Amino acid sequence: MKRLCVSFVSILFAALCLVFTACNGMTAGNETGTVRIVIGSGDARAVDPANGLPRFDNTNTEITVTDAHSGTRLAQGTTSVTLHVAIGKIIKVEAAVKTAAGEWSGSVVHTVTAGNNDVAVRLSKTPKSVGKILFSVVADNPANPEITLKLGAKELLTNVNIGGNYILPVTARDGIGRIYVLYDKGGSRYLSRFDAEGKKDNGFETAITALLPPAGTLTSPAMITMTVDPKTNTIFLINRAKQAYALKETGHNTFTRSNAYNLTGSSISAVDDITVAAAYNNILFLTAASPSYGNKLIAYEAALSGSALTLTEKVVKTLPSLRPPSAVVNNNTACTGLFADQNRVYCLLKEQRLGHEKYALGQLVRYTYSGGALNDETKIGLNPKADNPDLGLAFDGNYFSNPIGFIGYDEEKIYIADDGLDIQYVNENWHIKSNKNRIAAFKRNTNAITFEDTAATWYEQKPEYKYPDTKILLWKNDGGNITYWTSADGTDPFSPDNTLFAASAFANPTDIFCYDQEGNLYILWKDTSNDYKVRRFELKNGVSYDGTAGVDSPVIGIGPRIPKYIAVDISDGQNCLYYGNDDGGWRVSKLIWGDNFSGLGTETNVNTNITGAMTALAANKDGVFVATKEQTVPSATYTLKVTKYKKDSPDTSDVTIVSSAIAEDSHTYPDSYNEYNEAIYDLRIVDGVLYAVTSKIEKGMKDNSGYQLDSFKNGSILYKIAETASFSGNAEKRAEKNPVPPEGMNPGTGYGFYRFIAVKPKKLVIASDSAWGKDGITASHVKANNNKVFEYDLDKNLLEEKDAGGIFSKQLQREPSSSGFNWE
Repeated sequence: MKRLCVSFVSILFAALCLVFTACNGMTAGNETGTVRIVIGSGDARAVDPANGLPRFDNTNTEITVTDAHSGTRLAQGTTSVTLHVAIGKIIKVEAAVKTAAGEWSGSVVHTVTAGNNDVAVRLSKTPKSVGKILFSVVADNPANPEITLKLGAKELLTNVNIGGNYILPVTARDGIGRIYVLYDKGGSRYLSRFDAEGKKDNGFETAITALLPPAGTLTSPAMITMTVDPKTNTIFLINRAKQAYALKETGHNTFTRSNAYNLTGSSISAVDDITVAAAYNNILFLTAASPSYGNKLIAYEAALSGSALTLTEKVVKTLPSLRPPSAVVNNNTACTGLFADQNRVYCLLKEQRLGHEKYALGQLVRYTYSGGALNDETKIGLNPKADNPDLGLAFDGNYFSNPIGFIGYDEEKIYIADDGLDIQYVNENWHIKSNKNRIAAFKRNTNAITFEDTAATWYEQKPEYKYPDTKILLWKNDGGNITYWTSADGTDPFSPDNTLFAASAFANPTDIFCYDQEGNLYILWKDTSNDYKVRRFELKNGVSYDGTAGVDSPVIGIGPRIPKYIAVDISDGQNCLYYGNDDGGWRVSKLIWGDNFSGLGTETNVNTNITGAMTALAANKDGVFVATKEQTVPSATYTLKVTKYKKDSPDTSDVTIVSSAIAEDSHTYPDSYNEYNEAIYDLRIVDGVLYAVTSKIEKGMKDNSGYQLDSFKNGSILYKIAETASFSGNAEKRAEKNPVPPEGMNPGTGYGFYRFIAVKPKKLVIASDSAWGKDGITASHVKANNNKVFEYDLDKNLLEEKDAGGIFSKQLQREPSSSGFNWE
C-alpha cells in the first residue's frame, strides 16, 4: 500500500528505548533479560513542539511489544513498560501517538542479545493518518451564514463567514500534518495554521501577511485559494488577480516569499475563475472555471529559485460535466476540491439544480500524473441516472449528492464531506425532504466508496419540505358581499383579526376558489367594472396566509365570459391557471405564469368540446378534470360524470358517478311534486387520487297560486373517483350523510357538501352548506340552516363533524310577506 505521505524522514522518538540487562543467576541456554521501555522518564515530552509535531504522554501514546515470529503480544503500555525476554528472541516494538489531528507511528525489529540492548524507535514525521476536519452551520441566516470548524471535539475556528462575497474556507495539510485554513471572519480574510494538537499558531499569520504585497494583506487583491505541498512544505497562495505566490519556511514562522507569478496565459484567460488547488512534490494543480470549456485541470511544474517562482504548464485536462447537455440547460458543474499524492490527483465535482426541478450530484475523478501527462481517468460516485434527460433526480444514498471538499485521509482512504440533500418527487414536484450530511470514504486501491452519516452539517441546511397543512377557510355571504377568513379548527367566527379577503368598494370576492398542490389559495373576484380576476395567497410556513400579500392575475373574464370554476396546477414547475366559462358552450381556458402571477402567457382554449354543464374543475400533472351534469331539460333524468382531458393530447376518459337519475317525481301532481337537484360541487386531488363531493337537494313544491318551495332537505356523498394517472373504473362511495328528519324540538338537519376548504396531509376537509325546512307556505313553517365542517381521513373515517364558524354561500329563508322558502 502506498503511504499517503511522501516523506519517511524520521526523528528519534525522544527517550523511547529498550534497555536489556542480564539478571543475576542467568545460565546459558535459559537466560532472560529485563526489557525496560521508558518514554521521557515518565514526563510528558514533545516530539518536536517547535515544528508543530504532537506531544506525547500516557493519554495519547501506545507501545506494543510482540514476538516477531508468532505475533503474540508480549507487553503493552503507554510511557513505561517492563518485561522479561529470553535472549535470542526476535521482538517487534511498535509505538504510536494519536491526537485529534492524526496518528504518528514507528516500529523496530530487534534480536535480544546478552548484556545491555539500547534500541531506538523512530516515528515518521508524516502522519499515518490525519483527523477529519468537520464543520457545521452555527448561524443559518441566509443573509449572513456562519460555520464553525472542528477537529474531533476541539473547535478550531468559530463563526466563520460564508456566503455572499465571503469565500468558503480552504483547508490544507503539510507533510507533518499541520492544518492550514484560509477563511473569512468579521469582514476580514485570514490564513491560520494549527499544530498537531489543534492549537492555533498565533505567530504564523503575522509572519505570512507581513510578506504579502501590498502592505501585508490577504485582501488587496484578495487571496481566493491556497494549498501546501506536503513533500516540500511549500505554501502556494493564489489571489483574485490570478497571481500565485510561493512561501518557504526557513525556521519556525520565518518565511521567504517568491515574487508574484502571473497565471493568465494560454490555458487561463482573463474571464476564467481559478477555483481550487493542490500540490505534491513541486507539481501544482489548479482548476479554472471557464465559460467556454467548463472546468479545466491544469498541472504546473513549480520551480523556486530565490524569490523567482516559475510555473511551467505541463498539461491541461477538461473535466467532465456531470449531466449531458441535452438534459440540462446551462450545465453548472463545479470543481470543489483537489487532492494530490505521490502520482495521482483527485478532483471533486458537483452539480446542483434547486429550482422547480431539483437534483444534486457529485463525482470523484482521478488521474495518474506521470511524465507531464494526466492519464487513466477514473470516475467514481456519480448517480448513473445523471444521464436521464429528465431534469429532476431523486437522492440515492449509494452515490455523491453534494461533495464539497476533502477533509482527511489515512493510508488506505480519502475522506470527503458530502453536504447532500434528500431530494424526492413528492406531491407532484421535486422537493428537499431532508438534509443528508455524510462523510464519504474512498478506498484508493479498490475504488470502493462508502458513506456514513455525520453530525456535522457542513455549509448549509436547506429547509425541509413538509406537506401543506393549511388552516380551514371560512366565509359568509352578506347580501352578495363575501368575506373570507381562516380558522384553526373551522369553528372560529369572523373577526377583523382573522380576515383574509373581504368585500370592499373596489373588490368583491366570489365563492369560487381552489388550492394548488402546495396549498396556495386562489380566489376568483370581480372589480367595480365587473371584470374578473384571481387573487393568489401564498401559503406561509406551510400553515397560514397573509391577507395583505395577495397577488392578482390580469382580467380573465369579462362580458359573457364569466369564469364559473377555477383550478390551478403547479406540477413539474409549470404554473397553470385553468378556468371554465359558458360562452354559448362550456369551455376550459388556460394561463401560464411565473412566480406570483408574473409573466402570464397568452390565454389558450384547452377544452371546447365539453358535453353538459360544467359544475367543478380540478387539474394536476395528469390532466384537467371536468365535472359535468348532463340533462336536456330540468325535468329530464340527469347524469353526473367526471371527464379527464390529458395534457397536450386529445385523449379523454370518463368516470360516471350518477347515471340517469330522476329529476322530478309526483306525489299528488298537479297539487305537489318533488324536484331533485344534484351535482358534483367540488373536486380535490390528493396523492394522485381524485375525490369529489356531491350534494342532492330535495325540494318539495306545492301549488299555492303557483308552485312554491314548501319543503327543503339535502344529503351528500364523498366519492373516491379514480387515480388520476389511469382514470378508469367505478367511483367508490367513501362517506354518505343523509338528511335527518325533525325529532322533538329538532327541526331536522341537512347536509350539503359544497367545497374542500383546506389542504392537509392524508385528510379531506369539507364545508357543508345546507338546511332543513318544512311547511314553507304556511305561517307555522319550520326551518334550520346547517353550516358544518367535516374532516375525513383517506381511509373514509370521519374524524370530526362540527358547526362551522362561517355561514357559507346560501341560506334557507322565508320572508313574512311571502309564502314558500328561498334557497339563496
